[in-house]
Amino acid sequence: MSGTAEGATRRSARWTSRAGLGFARALVGGRLTRRMAGFQAAHALSPDELRSRQRALLQRIVRRALTTVPYYRDVARERGLAPDDIRSVEDLSALPVVDKSVFRSRPLDDFLADDIPRWRRLPYTTSGSTGDPFRFVLDRNAMPLVFASHLYYDSLYGLDPLDRSLRIMGPPSEDPPPESPPLRARLRVCATRFTQHGYERLTQVRIPTVEADPDRVRAILDAFQPTYILGYTATLAAIADAFLASGYRPRHPLRAVITIAETLTPERRRSLEACFGAPIANRYGQREFKYWCAQSPPGDPSRFLVNTELVVWETLLADGTRAAPGEVGRVVLTNLHNEVMPFLRYDTGDLAAVDEPAWPDGPGFPVVTRLDGRTQEVLRTPSGRTIDATTLGHHLAVTCGHVDVIRLYQLIQTAVDRVTLRVVPPAPLDAPTLERIRADLGSLLGPGLHVAIQLVDDIPLERSGKRPILKTLPAAVRPTEEIG
Repeated sequence: MSGTAEGATRRSARWTSRAGLGFARALVGGRLTRRMAGFQAAHALSPDELRSRQRALLQRIVRRALTTVPYYRDVARERGLAPDDIRSVEDLSALPVVDKSVFRSRPLDDFLADDIPRWRRLPYTTSGSTGDPFRFVLDRNAMPLVFASHLYYDSLYGLDPLDRSLRIMGPPSEDPPPESPPLRARLRVCATRFTQHGYERLTQVRIPTVEADPDRVRAILDAFQPTYILGYTATLAAIADAFLASGYRPRHPLRAVITIAETLTPERRRSLEACFGAPIANRYGQREFKYWCAQSPPGDPSRFLVNTELVVWETLLADGTRAAPGEVGRVVLTNLHNEVMPFLRYDTGDLAAVDEPAWPDGPGFPVVTRLDGRTQEVLRTPSGRTIDATTLGHHLAVTCGHVDVIRLYQLIQTAVDRVTLRVVPPAPLDAPTLERIRADLGSLLGPGLHVAIQLVDDIPLERSGKRPILKTLPAAVRPTEEIG
């Protein structure tokens, strides 16, 4: 294709994308535009002003939870709380900290608002990257906020909604259609889905992590020439290492490398910077919230700015008290926008330290100075696939639907050609179910690996206080016996 023809094609694609984005804004009734305007306004506010806005959002979501959600109505009755008693972040201590075990202890409906129509419920399953998957529900009305938050984070690194991107993540999944929605909502869902598909076809190439071998990624970088790459940290670092070893560098300069889902270790950071020569935007979030709630500021991917427009972030010590600034504690988040299934004081299982804002030219958001969590091993299979913990969890819990039969899990490579999946089931599993899990895992890992399933009563934490999902042992370089 000549340069003139190629330029015309790109101009046409950008015009079509811009028109599609405008159409999407119209479909959601201006909610996307308002959300974006809200994020941009918050960016210029002081810490005190941001805290004031956060308090208003917190009061609203807590009031709704205490009056419309059966579980939280029980909490309010047992603790003598009125709907308006929670007025600040400090008042949140009156509510219990919840985790996945709490959500599993009662029927799902006990955690859903009973005054919101069923068509607004968007069912999801966690990717299982923590080895502890479960089911939850999001609010369809909050989806414009999710998209707007992504665009806001992109803008901090000078990225435009129409910039091309290569995305190396888990396999895409289509949201289920709403249950018995009114005509207006049904038309909006159909039209938005059509527009989204067109927008993504023009601006994105997305490949699953298991198919992201260096040769394929290199071909896409050369042909598609994306402005930025977004992907799981471990997978991107493994690709960067392969590129460095081969001497390859992208022909088209990248404006950013966005890392998600796993901890950006110093070693991975060095590989990415050496290979791609672009700023690293490091993001932290929860699938249970749908959006990333923190991102590193330009120039320092080792820290995160917490978006107080999206969450309340608490760091708690072992006794439940709040950690002092700079002190490491458990990350406990409150989602400020899911009215269907409020997540109030949700224990993420991660450890972090938070300090006061320290960015004179940036927003007045709190700063995460240390994040201890989500560092994942990478399993390289004999067939050439690279498997990270997020991909493993998504495959087992979401793609194959084993979320109800696997309570905890851990994959251990015991030899070059052997792996064992340790499983803690919620109830005894029969032989056909075990065989389905084994076969489904084998389909992800590919040929050349013997897969064994081992049922255990527990997978204890290690001395580090973590429970690794993927473990590649030194013994993996030689044949060994199955772990018993």
